[in-house]
Amino acid sequence: MTRESVPVVLVAGYLGSGKTTLLNHLLRSASGTRIGVLVNDFGSINIDAMLIAGQADGTVSLSNGCVCCSVDADGVESALTALLRPAAGIDVIVIEASGIAEPRALIRMITGLTDARLRYGGLAYVVDAAALTDLRRRHPEVDRHIEIADLVVINKADLVDDAGLAGVRDLVGAVNDSAPTVVTTDAVVDPGLLFDATDRPVTSTASGGQLTLDALLAEVDDQGLGHDHGHDGDDHSGHTHLHDGYQSVEFVSEAPLDPRRLAALLERPPAGCYRIKGVAAFDVPGHRQKFVVHAVGGFVRVQRLPWSGEPRISRLVVIGAGLDPSEAHRGLQATVGDGTPDEHGILSITRYLSSV
Repeated sequence: MTRESVPVVLVAGYLGSGKTTLLNHLLRSASGTRIGVLVNDFGSINIDAMLIAGQADGTVSLSNGCVCCSVDADGVESALTALLRPAAGIDVIVIEASGIAEPRALIRMITGLTDARLRYGGLAYVVDAAALTDLRRRHPEVDRHIEIADLVVINKADLVDDAGLAGVRDLVGAVNDSAPTVVTTDAVVDPGLLFDATDRPVTSTASGGQLTLDALLAEVDDQGLGHDHGHDGDDHSGHTHLHDGYQSVEFVSEAPLDPRRLAALLERPPAGCYRIKGVAAFDVPGHRQKFVVHAVGGFVRVQRLPWSGEPRISRLVVIGAGLDPSEAHRGLQATVGDGTPDEHGILSITRYLSSV
């Protein structure tokens, strides 16, 4: 069976914004999803020594299947490849950009990878709601980071009043008016916005008798011992709250889609969309296979597979925050073909085919 390509999600943000807090939240919420994490400094990640199943060549394997690697810029590609080994069974890889490279450089690196087993999973940029205005004065280049983000996480919302938060939202929207924005305390972002959760059974102990990462952290919380949020700055942590969830708009069509129209939607998704995924059927001679599509921030990956006896029905999902569901549905509906011959339209999709 062909395995889907693994998304590589980038997490960036200025010092103290809450990047590492976000990473720790994802690890804590991993459940059955196996996450590979690339970081510069193990000391910044909230990983108790009890959780480490083994360490070699800068890689820490956790008992729940998560893997952390300490890498520099030159080692990113080789580390990513190493994480793809079958024994690891990694479902998603998260890279913290701090100390590795500028976000734009990392995006170029990931989208330029020749290994078709990997695909770009988006840039989540974390901003400190209480410090953004001053930060932009001191470091104007922050705007260039925000404007290329696929998701903006406005963190530390508990440190500003409603008027201040509205002002931050306006600032972010003025710089990037298409990316979804979530408002958080303690960087609690629903993992379902960033990647698909894997329905894998999670047991209370690993083969070596250790608790898995998520089970141990849950046990610590249940015992009222609290937890270190792994700050990359002062995060003034209290109780975690999920301020903004994510939205999904689903679309099913028994009529074949138009490849040119679908490509246009994947390349220019509706405002508030973080990613689009699904399968598409086309009524194009020689191209009646199942096309599996993934798109984040206009970066598109397509895989062609046989239907294997299943109905030739297109199913697409738009996932984001702050979506206009009606607009998203109209965009999806517009991908349905009208029967007009288009000899070269399929090239709009096949140009994104991967070899996986």
